[in-house]
Amino acid sequence: MFEIVIAWRHITASPRMVLFPVLAVALAVMVIAAMMGLMESYREEIISSTVENSPYLTVEPKEGEDYIHLYKTLSSVIWGYPGVEAVSPRLLGMAAAKYREQVKGVSIIGIDPLLEDPLLGVQSDLVWGDFNDLAFKKHSAIVGAKLAEDLKLKPGDGFYLVRKGVSLKVTPAGYIRTGTGADESLVYLPLETAQRLMGEGDVVSEIGIKTSDLYEAPAIASGLSRDSFYKAQSWQDKSRNLLNLLDTQRFFTYLFYLLIFVISGFGVVNTMIMTISRRTREIGILMAIGANRGSIIKIFMAESLILGPPSAALGCLLAYVAAKLIEAFPIEIPAEVYAASRMSILLSPEIFAYAVAFAMMVDLAAGLYPAYKASRMDPVEAIASA
Repeated sequence: MFEIVIAWRHITASPRMVLFPVLAVALAVMVIAAMMGLMESYREEIISSTVENSPYLTVEPKEGEDYIHLYKTLSSVIWGYPGVEAVSPRLLGMAAAKYREQVKGVSIIGIDPLLEDPLLGVQSDLVWGDFNDLAFKKHSAIVGAKLAEDLKLKPGDGFYLVRKGVSLKVTPAGYIRTGTGADESLVYLPLETAQRLMGEGDVVSEIGIKTSDLYEAPAIASGLSRDSFYKAQSWQDKSRNLLNLLDTQRFFTYLFYLLIFVISGFGVVNTMIMTISRRTREIGILMAIGANRGSIIKIFMAESLILGPPSAALGCLLAYVAAKLIEAFPIEIPAEVYAASRMSILLSPEIFAYAVAFAMMVDLAAGLYPAYKASRMDPVEAIASA
């Protein structure tokens, strides 16, 4: 126990000597916590943007088929799975939109608006109109805002959708802006109208599903694939390349953490070695009056560990301040490059816990060599050299 008392006495007697290692580790903790918060925020925003405009999972046609025929029966089966919050049959296809002299290729999505809105929250993306109008106006459409701009459409103007010789005139019931490239080509139609345009009968291309927890999607997809002959895919399955890219990014981030660990550790080691050189006589006297090598090691290890909590606290405080500054003065970044429009830091209790553990590990690891070096001193030589 006397080792801790001696270690504490040394620290309080030389505050300037401990200031550098505390600041070095605190800055490392700040960078680690801020980087972890930044990467977590970026990952969450990427995942959010991925699932925001797509179902959490989809059921697709049987192998060798292009459409789902018994989609109403299959929808009833899907509702029986725990955690399912929304089920929406969807008919997908391509067509040409023609208005006066303007012609554009468009992506058709035929839906029941009363089922689709709980799935994707389409109404909240509308800049004009009512999504539920599709349930009552069979020749109405919800049009991507950029598409409406390119076609020079005005509210109330009808335009034609043409596909394989079939031409239907529809009237915009609203404009939608998702913030994605879909705004240039998206057209929502009532399911029956889309089926007439596609000419394939009473069928759908897929059934979109939303679950109470987006991370439950793979389990439900696996169950549906196992219990039926249909192919069910979760958002993770469809975004596998993106998730692998994020995992690779996380790996290189860990390498960056390791580099910070080494750099901050060297700062503590150098300070501890300088401390030993100044306390050579004291170490010799302690050993001469009976302190063994183990006690000397404990003294210096205790000094290292005592510096851990204040370093961690200061580092966490600096990370919190940095997060609040970025929140108050947002940094805009090019969304087309980073798939996010602004930089943010998401700090959670887990991140602070990791930061505290990091500080303790740095101080513990950095104290090992100086403690060992101090314990190997010869008492007589140590006293004589001072």
